Amino acid sequence: MRYFFLEWVNDFEKMMLDSLAKEYPVLQINRIMRRFKSVNKWLPGEQLKKMHKKMHCARRFSAINKDDVIVCNGYSVFPFLDYVETMPCKKILILRDSVEALTNKRRKLGQLGQNQDYIETVRPVFDIIFSFDPQDSKTYGLTYIPQFLPFTWKQIQSISHSAHTIENRCFYVGGYQPERVSLINEITPLLNECHCDTDFYLMDKYNNHNYPSNCTNIKLSYHENIKKLNQSRFVLEINKPDQAGLTLRSVEALVFNKQLITNNQAIKAQEFYHPSRCFIYDGNNQQELKQFLLTQPIAVQPEIAWKYSADAMLETLKKHVA
Repeated sequence: MRYFFLEWVNDFEKMMLDSLAKEYPVLQINRIMRRFKSVNKWLPGEQLKKMHKKMHCARRFSAINKDDVIVCNGYSVFPFLDYVETMPCKKILILRDSVEALTNKRRKLGQLGQNQDYIETVRPVFDIIFSFDPQDSKTYGLTYIPQFLPFTWKQIQSISHSAHTIENRCFYVGGYQPERVSLINEITPLLNECHCDTDFYLMDKYNNHNYPSNCTNIKLSYHENIKKLNQSRFVLEINKPDQAGLTLRSVEALVFNKQLITNNQAIKAQEFYHPSRCFIYDGNNQQELKQFLLTQPIAVQPEIAWKYSADAMLETLKKHVA
């Protein structure tokens, strides 16, 4: 049984799959619809267009056998969803965002009508649908899968044990939102008072006038992100108001034994939660935050950290298609 990941094209996704392929039967098929539109738009008649699409997909997916498993992600599957539906192999879909966000995105792109629902459109196609969001999993009857890093367990250990200096510094990276600006401006003086430097990267493509003075408006590669995180003692996570699931940032902090400062109250329900490792900032506990900045954390247990590795993700998929 082989695992074909279709159109997983982000840098950290490709990095993860390249690593897994060294130890497991994992393969990638990307740029699936390349050169399709440029030809298809010139073909006369819907029947000929459909035939061309079927031939195009059949060629791109010719390596996949009925005993294999295909793994799609919620962002990129729509352009070839109808062909995936006809494939005789096992089919898995992993949602890396909320159902609401995915529905709105597909509607804006014209891939879903205003009265069409994302989940009900993809549900008949796949044998199992995984979601990172625990609430979506309950609401829509999906299978919850923990957020996972794009590193195998061997890589995580190698990165953790590599020689690097850890500074009394707080690291943050994220996209611009007014709520994030407010929290950054509120928490920065508290960090400075405790002699904790800030290393904050806030991506703002619209150059808003209230951009925080201690943030840098550049995009980091994932390797740069992990390098900076490993050199910092603290990691800041700022969730959106309606976001309760684990983010990649909180899992990075867990796996690499960093102390997490977050506004996510739901972090207390996680099995890895410990008050020496995770601080939930609510705007009214400034003194407690100062105490946290002076606290030595208890190291996370390796068997818990492993659950958020790429190996664990693949093991979860295996269990559900065996």
